[in-house]
Amino acid sequence: MNMRNTLTCLAAALLLMQGCASNKTENKYVLNGQLTGIPDGMVKLQRIDQTERKSITIDSVQVQNGKFTLEGDLSAPEMMTLMIEPGNWSTTFFMEPGTLQFEADTTGATHYDYTAYEGEKGAVLTKFNVKGSQNQAIYNAFENHPKSVAAKEVYTALNKKYEAEPNPEGKEAIRGEMSTFGEQHKVWELQCIDSLIQAHPSSVAVAYLLQRYQQFNEALPVSDLEKRVARLSSPAKESAYAKELQDVIVIKKALLPGQEAPNFKALKTDSTEFTLSALRGQYVLLDFWASWCAPCRKAIPHWKEVYAQYHNKGLEIVGVTNDSRWPDWFKALDMEKMPWLQVADDFPVKNRPARIATLYDIPSLPTYVLLDKAGKILVHTTSKEDIDAELKRIFN
Repeated sequence: MNMRNTLTCLAAALLLMQGCASNKTENKYVLNGQLTGIPDGMVKLQRIDQTERKSITIDSVQVQNGKFTLEGDLSAPEMMTLMIEPGNWSTTFFMEPGTLQFEADTTGATHYDYTAYEGEKGAVLTKFNVKGSQNQAIYNAFENHPKSVAAKEVYTALNKKYEAEPNPEGKEAIRGEMSTFGEQHKVWELQCIDSLIQAHPSSVAVAYLLQRYQQFNEALPVSDLEKRVARLSSPAKESAYAKELQDVIVIKKALLPGQEAPNFKALKTDSTEFTLSALRGQYVLLDFWASWCAPCRKAIPHWKEVYAQYHNKGLEIVGVTNDSRWPDWFKALDMEKMPWLQVADDFPVKNRPARIATLYDIPSLPTYVLLDKAGKILVHTTSKEDIDAELKRIFN
């Protein structure tokens, strides 16, 4: 991104902020709402609990003639959900102490139906406006930037193209297009976030944008993430988003090269127990994969060659499947006939990532972790080329 784009991002944030009249009184908030298309019902203000992956209602009130007012206490700015029933109309925006004005129109809402997956029907409001929230203004500057808007249009077009493509090979090619475009766009995203950190280091919205970026781009080096978090100031640095990033930094530092790999136990295909530490004295490659992961399956012939080349020299491979259904795992094993150890990850908390994958901070599948004979981490990567280079260094 050139300097003109950076300044455009900043200018948009500053321009929007000029129209914000927060009228803050300690930690009190007043949210006055006007709904077009929803004359009556119940409106609920909900906190998003990322740990439990559920919404918690903190305030509610009746809608009368399309109007409502919510009043209460809020200690810090926070991204929240406004849910209107019946109909499950919803949208998310930044709440913060002060007097805020919310206006929404049901026209153009995005409808969804998850009843086939034991979910609900509802609609996401796309036409809404929030006045009085400086954090929402900064968030809007990012989301409404021409590059952000253009990227959403590209992703929408590629998704439609993917759904319409009948051939698996064609779908894989479109996935490649998505990946290539995503890599290019995330460079701009991070540079824009950097400009916002510089201009508004105390903004909770900036901490939120950084946390969201990291969540979907976990390959960001931990040293780079740590530098960005260190630039945040109060109240952003005390926000839940900054605290989550601090937790991420601790986890990622514990998995850097030279650190001892977390030990774990898991069940093998015959339901007997495997313990990672039992392989001390050998080089170990942990292959995090799943039967449904096309890139994982595509890489298997390569790892068969690697296993044949290095196994007798002291390399063991352990496949750690992310399959929650063992029949799918067994079917893939029968088809692929991998000659190395295979164990199953497990899911102790419903709707949460698998236990061992969480322990090893696995960003996506496939991911590979290479350990030395002492059980220390040599490489933690999504690239098989990184593993190949390290194995060549060790054994050749």
